[in-house]
Amino acid sequence: MHAGCLPKKIMKTKNMKNSAIISVSNLKKYFSVTKGAFLKKNIGQVKAVDGVSFNINRGETFGLVGESGCGKSTLANMLLGLLEPTHGRICFEGEDITRFDKKAWFHFRRNIQAVFQDPFRSLNPRKKVKQIIGEPLIVHKVGSKKMIRERVAELLDLVGLDPNSLESYPHEFSGGQRQRIAIARALSLEPKVIILDEPVSALDVSIQAQILNLLIDLQKKLGLTYLIISHDMAVVEHISTNIGVMYLGNLVELAPCETLYRDARHPYTRALLASIPVADPEDIKSVHLEGEVPSPLNPPVGCAFHPRCDVCQQECSVQPPRMVEVNPGHLVCCENFFKR
Repeated sequence: MHAGCLPKKIMKTKNMKNSAIISVSNLKKYFSVTKGAFLKKNIGQVKAVDGVSFNINRGETFGLVGESGCGKSTLANMLLGLLEPTHGRICFEGEDITRFDKKAWFHFRRNIQAVFQDPFRSLNPRKKVKQIIGEPLIVHKVGSKKMIRERVAELLDLVGLDPNSLESYPHEFSGGQRQRIAIARALSLEPKVIILDEPVSALDVSIQAQILNLLIDLQKKLGLTYLIISHDMAVVEHISTNIGVMYLGNLVELAPCETLYRDARHPYTRALLASIPVADPEDIKSVHLEGEVPSPLNPPVGCAFHPRCDVCQQECSVQPPRMVEVNPGHLVCCENFFKR
């Protein structure tokens, strides 16, 4: 049964190729800052994302981590088409989606969906579950009313909810159940990629592992590709294949998950890893990150991280660093750090 119809059973994807499904190249997003109530004067630019490049392989999970305000969600919104890039390319299966017109974007959105941070706000409280999950199918004119109802019941069962709760409203569910509904909605059009923007940060700790394990199981069953955004390094470690670390709009380190957690090279990455809570006080790492993230309206000259870096050298405040491949697949944006 082709993609325009609703399958009776969700089929597993077999023989996935380990190739890039999404390629991001020198992606930038600048926001103009104006002053004045009537005659608005441009006084500068906020460089929310400033020259980011990475690949996401088919069937894998790419984790994007960093402090709040580093540009993670802005990057995700560009991948979803909610923001137009200032510069750069986003290729999906070889096609540059930044050149899509309105019609092409409409069809493309069946391939990429999102699960947002807060299930209390991302679900319409005035709509029933059958309407929330079925709306994407109606918008894209996929199937009859009967088939849509069957599909919604099937998706509810897939995410671990009672298929008979079609007539219920979001307020009748717990936070974890609401996020399961949001996941079911994202799956309704059988996308190839799902962007997870802090999918468990609004949930109780006891529920977070359940949702992460559900996402892992769905990925195995359906051959999904994930981009997960989080500031929680422990969450990203649990689910990711490769990880990119962002700081002030730039990637500062990019590596396979196991490599990053075993052999992090950038001082900022090491500070993030040191912030993960541990049960044994003797295992607490001594890395301490001082200060706050600088304003993206007036970023530091040279390396953006140098005002907070404990291994900073004089040239760090003058010359912007470039990405250096220290090992196959492990890139670090701290060239001077490795010269010592």
